[in-house]
Amino acid sequence: MSTTETRPPVFHLHFEGEATRGHTVPAAALVQAVQALQRSVQLIAMAYEGQELKQRIRVSHELERKYALIFSVPQNGGYDIPYSVGSAAVSLFDHTDIAEVAGRHERFLTAVQQNDEAALKREIPSAQYRRLVLAELKKMQPPPRTGLVVSIEDYRGSKLLDGKTATAKLTPLLADPTVPVIHPQLVTGRLDALEFQARTLKLQLPNGRLLQGTYSDDFEPVLVEHRREFIQVRGEAVLNEDGSLKQLNNVQEILEVDESPLVVETVEGGGLKLAATVPVSFAVAFAPEDGIYVATGPFETMISAETRPELDTALTEAIVFLWREYVLADPATLSGDALLLRQELNDAFAEVIDAA
Repeated sequence: MSTTETRPPVFHLHFEGEATRGHTVPAAALVQAVQALQRSVQLIAMAYEGQELKQRIRVSHELERKYALIFSVPQNGGYDIPYSVGSAAVSLFDHTDIAEVAGRHERFLTAVQQNDEAALKREIPSAQYRRLVLAELKKMQPPPRTGLVVSIEDYRGSKLLDGKTATAKLTPLLADPTVPVIHPQLVTGRLDALEFQARTLKLQLPNGRLLQGTYSDDFEPVLVEHRREFIQVRGEAVLNEDGSLKQLNNVQEILEVDESPLVVETVEGGGLKLAATVPVSFAVAFAPEDGIYVATGPFETMISAETRPELDTALTEAIVFLWREYVLADPATLSGDALLLRQELNDAFAEVIDAA
């Protein structure tokens, strides 16, 4: 059933085993499964609503009300209890959220059943939330000595999570997370704060988030000079599981943002040496949100690079390329626009031939 329909999808909490003969189930197993199931849905809802995960998890009264599991009369076949997410008492505006959380609940269960870790991460990007939901699903299962298993099924009776294999599937997914991924990375941010004694800095990233980093004494003068300004910092970037930045360690390079024009007087590269007849200027702009420099100017030039030195190098390479492609080419092979560009380059530069 689609999560976009007016009525929420119906699921089934299905107890199976010898203890369900006579259409009964032990109270302890029932309470344990229902509480863990409700908790798993609340955690999915908290992740969906973007609530910050603190050391002590508190579920608000509003969230408890909005995403309450509603159980119906048990059906035949072991001990089968239909349930849905959200009560009839919620407001009209809550239905979209409830349908989305119910859909994520269903897709998450399916991903566990299919051992699809990529799908698990899509449904709950936060590794902490994901682990908590997996733990609650594992907690649903009664002890082996009871001879009971608990499955979750869709409205057709198809198993979204098979109780007979649930523990075996959930256990490896709950294994200790791997060591955080560390990559050398260039990060752009506004220098927000310095802690001289601890040698730490805080960068306010373009998205508004604060990122902490550690630096050596050598970088202190440039940091003090550029406090509250955008800088580029290269260090060991510790990444979250979803690829987002977590922190920056062992800062190796700090670059000030420089948007002054690039003025070219000589160009050397690829065996060529060019001298400008008059200095050639290129406008430079820096986009903090992308961490990219862009230079524009004569010869229909627009080049980009991560750092100012890299921009300088890229501009030199571009001019050398244009000289080879247009000035050194046979004029008979060039179009009218290409001939105009060739003339513009010849007017701006002269090739320097070193005496042997």
